[in-house]
Amino acid sequence: MLMELDRLGSIIPNSLAPPFTVPHYTTIDSCNDLHMRPVFEALTIFIKKELTVFANKQSINISKKEIKINKMWFNIYAKGECVDIHNHPNSNFTGVYFLKASKGSSPIVIKSEIVDNMIALLVDENNEYNSRGKVITAEPGKLVVFNSNVMHNTLPQNIDESRVTISFTAIV
Repeated sequence: MLMELDRLGSIIPNSLAPPFTVPHYTTIDSCNDLHMRPVFEALTIFIKKELTVFANKQSINISKKEIKINKMWFNIYAKGECVDIHNHPNSNFTGVYFLKASKGSSPIVIKSEIVDNMIALLVDENNEYNSRGKVITAEPGKLVVFNSNVMHNTLPQNIDESRVTISFTAIV
């Protein structure tokens, strides 16, 4: 998969919109059909199975419905690059698959869904009860799935090696 992404990255311009404060390479708006390409078929099948598990854990009955990936794209983060906080409207689920992530690669931060309803107080120590979000370590082969309305961002890549992810949105 990395070889195919290298090939695509060499011929597809960055589709990052200009208002982003920190640039990174992404194909979110120019090459977002990876799930339809044969080289990504096994990953697409794996993701759909995991999305079914995720939906079931939320008591979403999808037995008579199909989960459809509507976009799948890739991102490359070089040293110092990150992505601002955002969400993905017009979809139900969002996910990130870490394809290349060396030790120390930038994590993804998932914002707590209740944070906007909280009055922020100073705390002595962060824990699961007062968390304003969850920091998820980047590891090759890890899949992170969450609801598309949830705000998330990527912290700056602090190592010299690039971090490569495949991201997607899906609908039921």
